[in-house]
Amino acid sequence: MVGLLSLLACNGDRLPAGDPVRPDVILVSIDTLRPDHLGAYGYARSTSPFLDSLAASGLRYTEARSHSPWTLPSHVTMLSGRSPLDHAVIEADRRIPDDLPLVQEAFAAAGFATAGFVSTIFVSDAYGFGRGFDRYEDFNIAQEDNLQHTVRAEKVVNEALAWAHQQSDKPIFLFVHLYDVHYPYLPPEPWNYQFDKPGSRKSTRYRNYEFYKAKPLPAERMDHLRAQYDESLAYADAQLARLGDAWAQSGRKVSWVVTSDHGEEFGERGSWGHAHTLYPEVMRVPLLVSGAAVSSPAVRHDRVGTVDVAATLAGLAGLEFASAGVDVRGDVPERDHVFETSRFDTARLGLLSGNRRIDVDFERDRIDVFHVERDPAEKIVTLDSDPALEQRLYALLGEPWSTAETVISPGWMLSGGKRVDHRFEGPGRFAVYPQDSAITGATTRATPLPEKVVLSGETRAQLKALGYEQ
Repeated sequence: MVGLLSLLACNGDRLPAGDPVRPDVILVSIDTLRPDHLGAYGYARSTSPFLDSLAASGLRYTEARSHSPWTLPSHVTMLSGRSPLDHAVIEADRRIPDDLPLVQEAFAAAGFATAGFVSTIFVSDAYGFGRGFDRYEDFNIAQEDNLQHTVRAEKVVNEALAWAHQQSDKPIFLFVHLYDVHYPYLPPEPWNYQFDKPGSRKSTRYRNYEFYKAKPLPAERMDHLRAQYDESLAYADAQLARLGDAWAQSGRKVSWVVTSDHGEEFGERGSWGHAHTLYPEVMRVPLLVSGAAVSSPAVRHDRVGTVDVAATLAGLAGLEFASAGVDVRGDVPERDHVFETSRFDTARLGLLSGNRRIDVDFERDRIDVFHVERDPAEKIVTLDSDPALEQRLYALLGEPWSTAETVISPGWMLSGGKRVDHRFEGPGRFAVYPQDSAITGATTRATPLPEKVVLSGETRAQLKALGYEQ
């Protein structure tokens, strides 16, 4: 039945009329998408005509950031409205806690038909993302074919349209996640030669971030990768245009939120990839809000984040959803924004407060402070410490651990807003970063850590081939 409906969707049959009062809501997350590669954000290449049209008729945010530079924690933040330091799903072996509310549950409770169609393991139901969806299609994501980019945007959109054809009078909440802009940047014909010669899996097999830092790619190779990245974006945009056309032709009212989980470094720090740093090239993301609930198009310069996505989605549907974020269509207060990554051999925390961003690199025992208005690319270190900002950042970790004795950890231990490194002299309360670091000694934790996810050896090997395991 699904295959037949997919064919009907591709052939242009109209979607059912839908709810005349409550518009549909569509969330699109384009994995690894930098905003500065979209036409709406000033990019010269024609990579995104459909997304540009959403931007032109809606709200475009120039100061949107993710709170984590990789897929899993970023999407948990997106759907829960909680920062990674709050939800603590910051490693590939942790799943979403059952008691963490997700915005799709609010849509389901309000009578919306809910569905998600995703294309990578780190947004799959193995991690609990399917909770609250009537249908959650991750295409058996743990299998080898899925980790090798066979779940292209066309397939995701086909299945989303097939599902939408089965809905009738209910309003729809639809989550679409596309992975095509993520390495290895291999769009199908004719997009694969739109800006450069076609690439191949052998053209540049990803090693790891440190490898390319030690052996940077030649400029012509990096230019080729950027062209492939842009071609992948143009392909994804064309598939999203099919989704937009289906809604436009049906006459269903719809509101759109389009964003990304993180960006991509193309040599700005001497390497290639993401997850290792907290600089703008990997933390800035697009954010577009468009459609039925936006009456006046505008470019907004409010400082917003993926933590605001859940509240905005709920606001578009007139729903209540408790989160740390805000509906970005309204007044956005001045707030601190926190960032973190503990992927691979990293342990970095960041805080953006006013015009300053502090970047704490625990592994290298380094603290940098940037003035983001004078230096938006964060290339000039203005201070090598800021005790007040540092204490403010550490306080966001809370002090969930307690002990009556002296305890040690390979992670970094913090108490009273200060680092005590790897040894805490009890009794008292403390935090540890990364949050799931082992602790030797008798301790209790106020709230449990997220449960672990067990991935097969085969899946881990496939993730390693994509640079996710190093």
